[in-house]
Amino acid sequence: MLEIEKIGKLRRQLGLTQKELATLSGVSQSLIAKIESGRIDPAYSKVTQILAALEGYTRKDKKRAEQIMSSPVIWVSPKDSLDKSIELMQKNELSQIPVFENEKCVGSIMDSLIVSLLTDSKNRNIHALSVSQVMAPSFPQVPFDSSTDALADLLKHYRAILIEKNGKIIGIVTKADLFKAI
Repeated sequence: MLEIEKIGKLRRQLGLTQKELATLSGVSQSLIAKIESGRIDPAYSKVTQILAALEGYTRKDKKRAEQIMSSPVIWVSPKDSLDKSIELMQKNELSQIPVFENEKCVGSIMDSLIVSLLTDSKNRNIHALSVSQVMAPSFPQVPFDSSTDALADLLKHYRAILIEKNGKIIGIVTKADLFKAI
C-alpha cells in the first residue's frame, strides 16, 4: 500500500490541488493539508478514500482496449489453406492472424510459425498444408474495457490479444497498437 507521506507527492505529480483531491475523495481540504504536512495520523478509512480517489484519477486518463484495438479482425478458418493465411498477412501487413471457427477463436497463425515451417528439415511442401494442420494455440481474450496496463502485461507473453464485448470478438490488440497509443 502507498505510504501516507507520499500522498502529497502523488497529488502534485497528477497536477491536482488539495481542494480538487478533497472533492474527488469526499474529505475536507484541511484534512488533505494536515495529512500532507504530517500533523495528524488519519483514520484508515480516510486514507483509503483518498488513495481510491488518486487511483481513479490516474485511470481516468488511461486508454482502454476498445480505444486502441484494430477492427474488424482479419481471420482465417481452420479449413483454409496456409497459403491463404500468408496472403492475408502480406496484404494487411500482419505478423499474426487468429483462426476462427463458428465465431470462436480456435487457434492462431504467426509469421514465426511460417518461417519455422519453411526451415523445417522435413522439407514439407507448405503450399499443401491447411491452417488446422499447423495452427498454434489461440490468443487470449479480454473485455473491451481492459486497461492498457493489463494489455501490456499480456503482450509480454502473447503476440496478440482479442477484445471481447457482449460475448463477441470486436477487435484485436498487438504490440503495434499499444505503441500507437503511447
